[in-house]
Formats: sequence, C-alpha cells, structure tokens
Amino acid sequence: MKYLYLTLLAFLLIPSAHAEHKTLHIYQDADLSNHMQSSEAIQKGIEVAFHEVNNEVAGYKVEFKYLNHRGNVIRSKLNYKKFIEDNHALAIFSGIHSPPLIRNRAFINENKALTLVPWAAGGPITRHPLPENWIFRLSVDDKRAGPVIVDFSVQEKKCKSPHLLLEDSPWGNSNLQSMTKALMQHGIATPNVTRFGWNIGDQGARVIIRSILKSNNDCIILVSNSVEGAVIAQAMIDTKANIPLISHWGITGGDFHEKISEKSREKLDLTFIQSCFAFSNEKQTEFSQKVFNTLKELSGGAIKETKDLKSAVGFIHAYDLTKLLIAAIEQSGLSGDIEKDRDSIRLALEKLKTPVEGLVKTYDKPFSVFDENNNINAHEALHKENYCMAKYGAEDEIFIVMNN
Repeated sequence: MKYLYLTLLAFLLIPSAHAEHKTLHIYQDADLSNHMQSSEAIQKGIEVAFHEVNNEVAGYKVEFKYLNHRGNVIRSKLNYKKFIEDNHALAIFSGIHSPPLIRNRAFINENKALTLVPWAAGGPITRHPLPENWIFRLSVDDKRAGPVIVDFSVQEKKCKSPHLLLEDSPWGNSNLQSMTKALMQHGIATPNVTRFGWNIGDQGARVIIRSILKSNNDCIILVSNSVEGAVIAQAMIDTKANIPLISHWGITGGDFHEKISEKSREKLDLTFIQSCFAFSNEKQTEFSQKVFNTLKELSGGAIKETKDLKSAVGFIHAYDLTKLLIAAIEQSGLSGDIEKDRDSIRLALEKLKTPVEGLVKTYDKPFSVFDENNNINAHEALHKENYCMAKYGAEDEIFIVMNN
C-alpha cells in the first residue's frame, strides 16, 4: 500500500512539474517606489503585448515578476542575481533610471542577462566594449537626444546663451558630453553648467535659478527626473523666471504633471523630448486604436481615455519592445535550456527576419551585431528621426508638437 501511495504521489506531481517547466518568467527591475507611474506604464506595455498572443509563446506560458530597486544600484544588482538564478527567466526589462544599467553594465553582460530597455536614456547603456552585447534599447538615446534638444533650443526657442542644468549622475554626465558637443556646432563653446543631486530642495533650487538669471542665460536645458524636475520648475515659477525650459523626458516619468498643475504650467514655457508617437494626438491608426482598446480592457476601468495613461511613453516603448522580443522568440524557438534560449533570443534580436509593426514605427531589422568601432548604434531600435518635441495638454496628456 505504501508503494502504491508513493507511485500515485509521483504520478500526481508529474503534471505540475511539467507545467512549471513550460513557463517563462519575464522580469522588470525598476523603481517601484519613487517612480511608480513610469514603472507601471512599462508593465502595462509588456502585458498588453503578451496578451495579444494569449500570454503564450513557442508553447510556453508567460508569467511576470516585477522587482523594486528603488533607484539603488546595489539593489538593482541583487535583483539581477535573482533573475540570473531563475531557471525560467528569459528576459528582464529595466525602468526609468540609467545609473543602475550603466554601473552594472559589465555585470549584466558577463552574466549573459538578456536586458531590454524601454526608458533609461544614458548613452553608455547599450555600448558595451565587447561584441557579445546583452542589452537592447528601444527608447531615446542620449548620444542623439542631446543634439535634438540643443537644436530645438537654439533654432526654435532662439536661445543664444543656454544654461545646462543637469542631474549629478552618470545620466547627467552622458548628456553633458552630448549637449556640449552639440552646442559647439552652434558656436557656443563653453556653456554655463550647474549640477544638482536627487535630494535638491526648494531653497536650493531657487538659489540655482536666481544664479542662472543673474548670468543672463536666456533658456534652461534640463536633464532631470520627475521628482527633482518638479522642484526646479516650481522654483522657476516662484522666481518668475520667464525663460524657456527645454527638458529631457525624465520629468514625464512620475507625478510632475500633478505637482506642477496645468494652471502652474501656464507660467512656464515648457517643452520636452519624446519619441514620435502619442495616443493623445488626433491622428491615430487602426492599429494604435486597437492597442489602446486592449489596454482599456485590461485596466479594469482604470483607463478610459488617453489622459488616464500616465507616463505613456513607458507603455509605448515597452509594448513595441515586447513585440520585438516575441518576434525573436518565435524566430529562434525555445529548447527549455534557459541559458541557451537567452543566447538564441539575443542572436535573433540582432537578426530579425520579418518586420514588426509597432506604435512608434514598423521595425525592420531594428538591431544588429554590436561593433564598438563601426556600429555603436547596433542595439538602438530608435534613431534621431524618431525623436520629437512635446508639451503637456490641459488634462496632463502629452502632445507631440514638433518633429526634429
């Protein structure tokens, strides 16, 4: 009887073990504390794209695991270790912050962690100095975003003496290099530069703005996330700084639009960079309408109109990037050996055979084999022609206002 019991127990365990084996885990490592809106937008983009294939690909069910690094580089590395040790973990998406990716880039590549970047814009992220590169981005890239922001500031806003107001981080460093080089093309060799930390307060921000005004700078080019961006924008309002504020898109990744309300924004000449698609713009395709309808359906009533989707660019990029991931999985197939499958997907992403329709554009061979000397943009799915400038609308929605 004892042996019959053990035999039945073993039989009952076989299906559950098999079901577990046929499951893929898709991770996210992001700031779920201070930048929850951008992280949630990315999650929604991933989930809608997989929902379109019934959360199943190449015979495997897909489950999602979302980890919180709280903007901390060390915590991000610990999250990556969990991903690497998970025998069902195929790919990991990042969030809004560049520093964890930049500082842990060698670790990510050495441990062959297939990483997909739908927001973080730091230039070095995708440019690992070895041909075997495990990080792919579908987002704004600082090496090309900086020049677009500078060109807009000088050509459209007529800035003759811009002031670079940059976060004191690897992301800020990346923009300092690209923006300084771009300003030189306009005959501005030595721009004024101010750096600030994540803990900047109201008084510190007002001191900075007053100093900029005394220097007779005629616009501010801002590189900031939403928390510090709101403090700086409020300081401009408090000091009646009547000069254009041209920002990187980090301000759109949180509750900036709530802290600096529509009424307050009337006192600012604020423009920021985005990729060239928005659900709020009047012209929508049948494809984009279908995607948004699916999002509404999955939101359980939380999203009814475009204004309800906060940090929308996170959704847009994550959706498109997930579509590319699914295409790569379908192209390469899955063996059940997770390390082998991660590598097969990486190689398939570099050589996608069929175009993939997305929201920003249709992607035809978006990635290629990385070469530090001749092909530094190989793991960048978006390019300068996909960058636009944008503004907040009256209901906090984002409108594309100008192509580059």
